[in-house]
Amino acid sequence: MVKRDGATTRGERIQKIVKEILKLLEKSENDEISFSKTIALLEYEIGLTPEKIRQYLEVGEKMERFVIEEENDKIVSMKKVYSDG
Repeated sequence: MVKRDGATTRGERIQKIVKEILKLLEKSENDEISFSKTIALLEYEIGLTPEKIRQYLEVGEKMERFVIEEENDKIVSMKKVYSDG
C-alpha cells in the first residue's frame, strides 16, 4: 500500500472541493450558490469540518475560480463577477 503525505492529500481535497463548487455554479441559474448550504453539503459529502472547507474554498477564491461573499451568503462565479463589473 502506498502511503501519501499530508500535502498530497490536502492538494487533492482542495482540487475536489474547487471542482465541486465549479460544477454547482455551472448548474445554477444565476451563477451563484448559497455559501452556508454549500458548506453543509461539502461537510456531509466529504466529511471535513466547516473550518477546513472554508480554508480550501479560500484557496479556490485566491486562484480566482469564484468569489465568496460571506456577508451575502453566496459564492459567485467569476463569469458573473466580470459581467456585472
